[in-house]
Amino acid sequence: MKDFKLNRATLTALAAVVGKLVMTGKSYRVSVVEWKGKRSIKANAVYQSWYPAISESLTMTTPEAIRYVKFTFGLPILFSNKDFGGIIHAGLDAKGFFQVSYERQLEYMDKMPVTRLFTTEMHNKLRDDIQYFFGQQGLALEYEK
Repeated sequence: MKDFKLNRATLTALAAVVGKLVMTGKSYRVSVVEWKGKRSIKANAVYQSWYPAISESLTMTTPEAIRYVKFTFGLPILFSNKDFGGIIHAGLDAKGFFQVSYERQLEYMDKMPVTRLFTTEMHNKLRDDIQYFFGQQGLALEYEK
């Protein structure tokens, strides 16, 4: 195994691979360093490539899955931003966003910029949260190389 990205979402897969290696009776050298590699495709393109698998996992259409991800994962990250999260939350509150039904809130996701407002750190958190959530459900989401 070479250049494996270890995180919460991939830990179980790593344990399975290491278990098989150890059972061969050979010895292996293991080094663990913080992952600092650059993404091979832009963050938004990564999410786009995951939507078909996510929609299948959730038994939704792709547009429904996009709304779900923006609402469930993206908005909380946006609101938690210390610089502008409160302003965005207050603006949505003033427009009555939190008073409408869940279904209507999801519909608003079609027109609402969420990831376009993200910093790099926010994009990373979104990606990691999505990987972890769906990884716990058995859906492995990785970057295309």
